[in-house]
Amino acid sequence: MICIKDNTLSEEEIKKLLEFTTYPNEKWADSFTVDINHNHPLVTKILNQSVDNKFKNVELAQIVSYPLGGSMPFHFDQARETTTGASITFLNDNFIGGEALVEAIKISPIKGRTYYFDGRMYKHAVLNVVKGIRHTLSIWYKNG
Repeated sequence: MICIKDNTLSEEEIKKLLEFTTYPNEKWADSFTVDINHNHPLVTKILNQSVDNKFKNVELAQIVSYPLGGSMPFHFDQARETTTGASITFLNDNFIGGEALVEAIKISPIKGRTYYFDGRMYKHAVLNVVKGIRHTLSIWYKNG
């Protein structure tokens, strides 16, 4: 199942999350990440909008930023065997490129759009960012 929902966060909520991008962050592949407390109210808000029980317990939440030239090749999530699904929420759309691909579905970056999917089942990627910086709230879920 792949589910796409628009307007999952307000402008004000997105601004609060973007404040995390000013903190020191870790480099991971072509991106930079900042861990967010899994009990953060905006993480919980995204969790509560899911339509599938795979997305009911947060395993890890991060702000993930892809700078100019950043991308992620097709892959399956394999970091943790306990992962049941993932959601990605676009925190901005003032960049070019950086579209998400889940199997053959291209997901356009629209601020506040969240897509939910099983990253262990569906191959997914991030296309090259050709202008600007792509910021997302990425959440991985686990069984209770």
